[in-house]
Amino acid sequence: MRIIDAHVHVLDNYAPMAPFEDTGRYDRLLKLMDECGVEKALMLPVVAAFSPRNNEECAAWARQHPDRLVAMADVPLNQPEAAARISRAREEFGAVAISCYPATPELGWMLESASEPVWQAFAATGLVCNLHVTPPNYPPFFALARRYPQIQFVLNHFGLIGKSPPADPQCGGLFEAAVLPNVFVKASAFYAIAETPWDFRCPQALKTFARVLKGLGPERLIWGTDWPPSSRGLTYRQNLEIVRTCAGVGEKELELILGGNAAKVFGV
Repeated sequence: MRIIDAHVHVLDNYAPMAPFEDTGRYDRLLKLMDECGVEKALMLPVVAAFSPRNNEECAAWARQHPDRLVAMADVPLNQPEAAARISRAREEFGAVAISCYPATPELGWMLESASEPVWQAFAATGLVCNLHVTPPNYPPFFALARRYPQIQFVLNHFGLIGKSPPADPQCGGLFEAAVLPNVFVKASAFYAIAETPWDFRCPQALKTFARVLKGLGPERLIWGTDWPPSSRGLTYRQNLEIVRTCAGVGEKELELILGGNAAKVFGV
């Protein structure tokens, strides 16, 4: 079974992890992957004041370890130069996807005509669009996914449904993804949906995972750790075993969730 971690952050100085800023070093990650039998990890750059060149750093580590590490590129999609940066990302960074944590509280701009060059660039390059989308923004996001069925979209961390996911049958609208073959959801950051994030056996987190699995199906879930932020409460192995050992998922479903879907979507 291939195991691919679809959500890690790799950088020598991860200021939010203070006083353990160097937790996210690439050599630490590779050691943890070796210990747990994880074949590859997809790096989502953290481009911030404390790490302004993390796109370049992740690209360099991916080139040094092409059999283990895969780079995304961080691009703010609402910026004027976004389309040009997407068009260059594969050649410049070896990127298989664009990661975006939108800076605006609402995402209606994604459907405006001014954003069309961005989605045309995704379609032309074949890059995956990896997004941080909150439930209030599901309507414009799903409208976008319907408008551009040729683009593969991946949502972080259970669609950010949080510790108390909506009780309605559609989980606040997240399960609309089930009818959109180009939308995938990461089963990642289990600590963020747990009342006791230090306990990987937390029945609440496993219940949420089971609900999302039933609502979307195993073909739409992609496992990831959100390392190193997840290390505040869980070990790297616990982030894996919560799905592999504790979730009661069958072997065929595990093959898809733990690696098969990531391999297909990201082309790794």
